Order: sequence, then C-alpha cells, then structure tokens
Amino acid sequence: MDDVQQLGEMLRHYADSEAHKKQQFDVQSARWAQKLGELFGQIEQWLEPVKCAGLLEVHREGYIASGPSLPVETSPFKTEKLTVHITGKAVEFVPDVMGAGGLISVAVMGLTAARHGSVSLVLPAEKNDWLWKKTNGLKDPDTFGFDANFLASQLQSLIPRERG
Repeated sequence: MDDVQQLGEMLRHYADSEAHKKQQFDVQSARWAQKLGELFGQIEQWLEPVKCAGLLEVHREGYIASGPSLPVETSPFKTEKLTVHITGKAVEFVPDVMGAGGLISVAVMGLTAARHGSVSLVLPAEKNDWLWKKTNGLKDPDTFGFDANFLASQLQSLIPRERG
C-alpha cells in the first residue's frame, strides 16, 4: 500500500470514528434534555400541594448551559432552569453542560450556608435516580438519594425559625 492509499484509509477510519462520536453525542444530548425536563416536572409535581396554597412559587425559564470551553453563543445545550421562590429567597436548579459519558449535573443555588460549599444534583450515565451531592471544601462530598421528602427537608432549612 502506498502512502496515498494509506492516507485515504486513515481518513476513512477517522470519518467513521467522528460519525460514531457525533451519533453518541446526539444520543447523550437527547437524554440530557429529556432527563432535565423529567426532573423539573417531578419537582413541580412534588411542590404542587404547597404551591396551590400560595406558600411558594415555582417557575421555569429558558436557559443555555455553557462553560469555559463552550460559550453561550455556540452551546448546543438549550434547556430550562427551574426556580423555587420560598420565604423571599430563590433556590435555582441550573443545568451544567453535559459531562463525560453523558453525565448530567444541575447546580443548586440558594441552599448552601457553607462559604466554600456547593450543592448539585447528579445523574450518572445509564442511571435513572438523581443524587444530591453536597461538597464542602476538600473532603469527599456527602451524597443522598433525591426524592420529594429530601427536597422538602432541604427547603425547610430556608424557613426562619421563631426564637422564643
């Protein structure tokens, strides 16, 4: 095989590889969008009894996930963010750009009291159960299963306690 034939063969392998990567990305991106929509729908459903009583507000708005290597202008990650307004405070569920292997994470802002802490929801690739991850400094994050009761207990921490 001469160099030109070898070049042609290498380019075909490269094109096949890129097509496969694009197909994989498209499948993972579709799952990313679907799972975020499901998560936000679930949160809205969980909070509906309290929302009906006018005790908190929940709303979604359009959002484009971006990052240092993926500016808003070129990001393919168009979705929504969800905001819960409770006792004059806002808790925002803001999707991150899809991670390696289709990892989905959502930054949860407005709930952490620690100076260097953060809270996020994470859906590992190939899983269907969201995990609540609380990171504080350098130690390993605390991880909990995420359901209606767990969310309610976290939101309860925002309600001022009467001192008596």
